[in-house]
Amino acid sequence: MTTKSIIVPDGTKIVYDEYGSMTHATIFLLHGNGSSARYFKPQIEQYARYFHVIALDSRGHGRSSNTKNKIEIMAIVSDIEFMRKTFNLSQFIILGYSDGANIAIKYATVYPNRVYRMVLNAPNLSKKGIYKILWWLDSFAQHLTRVLAPISHYAAQRHKQLHVMSEPLNISRGDLQRVAGDVLLVIGSFDLVKRRHIERIRQLLPHAEMMVIPRHSHFITYTNPKKFSRLVMPFLLGGIKHAKN
Repeated sequence: MTTKSIIVPDGTKIVYDEYGSMTHATIFLLHGNGSSARYFKPQIEQYARYFHVIALDSRGHGRSSNTKNKIEIMAIVSDIEFMRKTFNLSQFIILGYSDGANIAIKYATVYPNRVYRMVLNAPNLSKKGIYKILWWLDSFAQHLTRVLAPISHYAAQRHKQLHVMSEPLNISRGDLQRVAGDVLLVIGSFDLVKRRHIERIRQLLPHAEMMVIPRHSHFITYTNPKKFSRLVMPFLLGGIKHAKN
């Protein structure tokens, strides 16, 4: 593993960990809200056997900076595109978890021919796709961090991160239908994201399939990372539809 950084056009420093050989296909790992590349560490070894892995800290998260007043989804999308160009990749793979899955699908609608395969673990395109308790908790957290921001650097940073969770993705049906790559949508049977919401996304994407992992929640990539990587690996390698649960 090698830790590197890159300065994007607005002066933000994006830090990433690089694994595996550059002779292999490249996969970007996109973490969830308030997290970092470290989230994927327990499963990276499995991916690095077959892929050139880029596990990045999104702007304003982990070791990466953010030169703007807010952390905006389109800024993160632009960061990913800048990194793609820097690595001179015509196409690549993305695996995204939660907010990382939302960012991945937004990127794929803006640059539909750049991603040829995506694993989206528990994405949601709107508030309707999430059970209401999560949005109540998010609203409370945003209020609390806004109040504490003037006296706490952590609260100020966390408030900016929470903005990403509530920012509308503005993805239309037509946007989804333009996504060219193969997509695997993954949720746990006890997920915070509604199953019917994921099914609707699957129906709108041209080349998508869905996997529901029994007896697991929204956090399977954390609670059972090796099982998660084992289940999605056949899809990432372009093989069978998906592994048995």
